[in-house]
Amino acid sequence: MNKHTSSRKRVIVVGAGPCGLPALKEMLAGGHDATTFERASSLGGVFASSAMYHDLHLTLSNWAMAFSDFPNKDLQCYPTGEEYLQYLKDYTSHFDLERHIKYNTEVISASLGENGKWVLQVREGTQRRVEHADALVVATGAHQVPKALPGQLAGFSGRVVHSSNYSDAFRSEVKEKQLRVLLVGGGESGADISADLGDLTSNTTVWLRRPNCFGPRYLVADHEMPQIKDSKQRRYPVNSFLESATTNRMSAAQNVFFYGFWRRLLWKLPILNKKLSEACLDSTASAWLMNDQATYVTKNQRMCEAWGDGKIEVLITPEVMARGRSVKFQMPDGRVQEREFDAIVLCTGYTAQFPWLKVKGFDPNPRSWYLHCFPGNLGDKLFFSGYARPHQGGIPPMAEIQSRYVSLILKGERKLPKDYVARGYRDKITEREYYSISPDLDSLVDWNAFLESVARRVGCEARLPAVCVAVFNVHLLAVAALALLAFAPNLCPIGFKTAALLWGGTLISFFVLYDGLMIKWWFYPHWPIWYRQRGPDANPTLVSEIFSRSNIWRDTKITRGFVLLVFWSWWTYYAQRVISLFFFIPHTLAKWYGVRFGKAWGGFFVPKIFTLHDTEWRFSDLLHP
Repeated sequence: MNKHTSSRKRVIVVGAGPCGLPALKEMLAGGHDATTFERASSLGGVFASSAMYHDLHLTLSNWAMAFSDFPNKDLQCYPTGEEYLQYLKDYTSHFDLERHIKYNTEVISASLGENGKWVLQVREGTQRRVEHADALVVATGAHQVPKALPGQLAGFSGRVVHSSNYSDAFRSEVKEKQLRVLLVGGGESGADISADLGDLTSNTTVWLRRPNCFGPRYLVADHEMPQIKDSKQRRYPVNSFLESATTNRMSAAQNVFFYGFWRRLLWKLPILNKKLSEACLDSTASAWLMNDQATYVTKNQRMCEAWGDGKIEVLITPEVMARGRSVKFQMPDGRVQEREFDAIVLCTGYTAQFPWLKVKGFDPNPRSWYLHCFPGNLGDKLFFSGYARPHQGGIPPMAEIQSRYVSLILKGERKLPKDYVARGYRDKITEREYYSISPDLDSLVDWNAFLESVARRVGCEARLPAVCVAVFNVHLLAVAALALLAFAPNLCPIGFKTAALLWGGTLISFFVLYDGLMIKWWFYPHWPIWYRQRGPDANPTLVSEIFSRSNIWRDTKITRGFVLLVFWSWWTYYAQRVISLFFFIPHTLAKWYGVRFGKAWGGFFVPKIFTLHDTEWRFSDLLHP
């Protein structure tokens, strides 16, 4: 038996949604015998379900939501749910996945047999059968069971509609009868639906337990929907999309306090929507050094627009009580606001449940799984795909990078750390400490850190050409020389003119080398395509093709927000390089001895990309841009 045959595993993927599809593709690409069981009659998961409400647009661009080996070649824009579903169908067709998917097939139970193999009870239509597998990938998604009506509203006697059932028929009824509607929740669906209701009826109230932190899809104060529609007709600059400001490597290379302070400056200045800025300042008051990094962010400002335009009312208080059609809100200042409602729309999310997974001692909390994927003591048999929800970014690219790692582990080409359970526990504590305002959102992860952590285990982390690295280090030496000339001129071996020429010359090189690749590295979004540059299943030609479609001069728009980002990031980037010299050794030693390098030890002063998710910080990172 040859090596390829001996490493071939029988793998079952549960779910053919946006996380199950890349899992299936990567298992097949790794040479495994893989099949997906999907209980619905079509692929797409949540994007093919009733949860797709009117005018839903993604909060991440089509370029950033694309899988690393199947980039979206349309104009960069925020796609509708239907458009993203079509992308998933195109992906499935391109990699010939359809024949490996069994529709209308539900896994009733999954348990481990005495031989360590999976035994699955499967129902297909009216027929039941038993399936066996070496490995099981769970990709059923977080959008499974709609959350129930909050207990404080249990006395409400009117109509209750969950966002998953927010239909055109209900919208028509709201408009025709001018229903009085209470919307509960401030996430992405809440932002969209509240704005929609504000256009349908003059009687819309939003209830939030606490102030919400919002992120605009575009880094300007203008309303989003006209820009979203316009971006599908003409080319928009790459840096106009939110992901350029929130997932770029320049920001990820700073510590969370540097980055957080920039966000606070952004909210203080007249750059973004006024209501959005006010809400963000209020919501992060308890973590003003970390700001939005400490909490979940609603990446959609439509609620703020409707609020500012007077189309909706927003009441923020944890204390409410309902009786009949009346709801009383006990405001923080002691006042009681009472409103009458005909209907409540719940935008409170979903819960993920795994009642069919019959594993003794299984913990369903994603933070208890190493890298939100590998549960304790089952890391070579059971894997989860799609339970890492990035603070800024989309879930499917996370699922893809996880699946690449899983496939290599099953082939025997990569191994989990021997102490992966302990590492997962340490990271669980750090994640709760980091996301201090939203500690119970157990799927929340950092986009840059998570992608980089898994990529380094796969061996596909991106790297710049050697000449770029050399020029960068000469630039840093020039900065050091200028600093010496300012504070200790006798210690500097070169004069001011030489140092200034080196600094300016290398700075110009950043814009010229490889068509501005270094500028794209620092200020473009941290797109998944970067992880096909090298390593297993690399496609450097595709990477070059994708990056060549963007020109830094044509695709950069000078806005107040971008100018603030550049000027703030440039000097803090220099400062972080110095800070990193002092924290690298203690951080490395702590990891070596299995000790958590947490906030109390200064763990949040390391670059943001190395703070969470067990990302390996190497000596070479001190030299690489």
